[in-house]
Amino acid sequence: MKNRALIGLALITVTVTLSACTTATTPTVSQRLQTAASAKGVTDLSIVTRSDGGLNVTGKLSGNPFALRIPANWNGSSVLNAHGYVTPGNTEATPDPEKDPSIGLLSAAYAQGYLAANTAYAKTGYAVKEGMDANKALRDFLDAAGSKLEYMTGISMGGNIVVGLVEKYPNDFAGAMPYCGVVAGWRAEQRFLLDFRVVYDYFTKGTAYALPGNGDAVTYRADYTYASVQASVGGLFTAAAKGSAAAGAIIGQVSKVTGVPADVVSFITPLASSSYGLQDYLNTSGGNGYSNAGKLYSGSADDVALNAGVQRLTATAAGSAYLDANYTPSGKFSAHMLSFHNTSDPLVPYSFEPEFAGIVAAAGNSANLVQQTVDAQAVNAANPSAGGPTHCYFTPTQVGAAWNELRAWVEQGVRPLDGANITNVK
Repeated sequence: MKNRALIGLALITVTVTLSACTTATTPTVSQRLQTAASAKGVTDLSIVTRSDGGLNVTGKLSGNPFALRIPANWNGSSVLNAHGYVTPGNTEATPDPEKDPSIGLLSAAYAQGYLAANTAYAKTGYAVKEGMDANKALRDFLDAAGSKLEYMTGISMGGNIVVGLVEKYPNDFAGAMPYCGVVAGWRAEQRFLLDFRVVYDYFTKGTAYALPGNGDAVTYRADYTYASVQASVGGLFTAAAKGSAAAGAIIGQVSKVTGVPADVVSFITPLASSSYGLQDYLNTSGGNGYSNAGKLYSGSADDVALNAGVQRLTATAAGSAYLDANYTPSGKFSAHMLSFHNTSDPLVPYSFEPEFAGIVAAAGNSANLVQQTVDAQAVNAANPSAGGPTHCYFTPTQVGAAWNELRAWVEQGVRPLDGANITNVK
């Protein structure tokens, strides 16, 4: 009996000792972050305890500042959010863990126990490549720090970044959520913008509403400004409102040919993009990558004349290759993706959603895609300050509802309802 007691005491002692050693050697989240930072080349690492017991973490990866919010009850999963287009010439804001650039998504995820992360990119403007590079590096850092499952989300241009990342790195993300995203690809965005420009130029040529550089949509002009666009489109709609049949005919034909709603915001928005984005697009891609050669435009009073007179754009080999790589979707991804979009968006049109759905279907991958909608006009009716069609107009509650559906799909196997309208989510 004495020997058994001694053996039992020895086992207890060994167990307690091993337990103490395990506790002592299990790295904390801060320690794991520091180790991962060394391995992944993070500089300027700062880890600060939040008032709620979580951590605010900042640093730089390849010179790109990033920010993390890590809850005290971190569930081991992470949500990354890719930001949208920042106008060239502006200084990109340094990510701040106390600020949410995601229309409430990161805050909602953090409150549920997820690590919330976002990063700056190496350039402003058209930065799909730089956004993919920065978010891939951030994801790998989080993985090295102990994250077990990652979601990739993104707004507007960030939606194109989301699609590119889940297709290029199929094992990195379990879930994806682009919203108001350029999901059909950056070539589709340039097609939308440039088609609208050449059609508008055709119908306003020789009129008081012609824009500077009428007939040359891919040459930068210093006098092509936001003010000049406002003057042109504003004058056109004012004349129509005063009874000008000619102005009304221009508006009607431009709307029918392009599919853009016949309102002043929906006309100004795509045209204004050239005032701030054309030169950056051409410089970044190495030339225009979109060609409308052979495209047949329809819906005008005289389509033969339209197709004979509209400006034809030629794509350069470099520009086309750049758009392919940054980023034209293949539809092949293994992550569950929930994409939602305003039905009225003047900059990234809702038509990109069915176009993307067709690409995914052609790849035999429709089981991994759910698409939902928000009626921007209905939202704006309840919020008059929004002022009509607005790019990426969602409430935090709507974004949070979509996020909850995505995580239920990924983590519980509950597939969201495809085609659902979440406008009235309160």
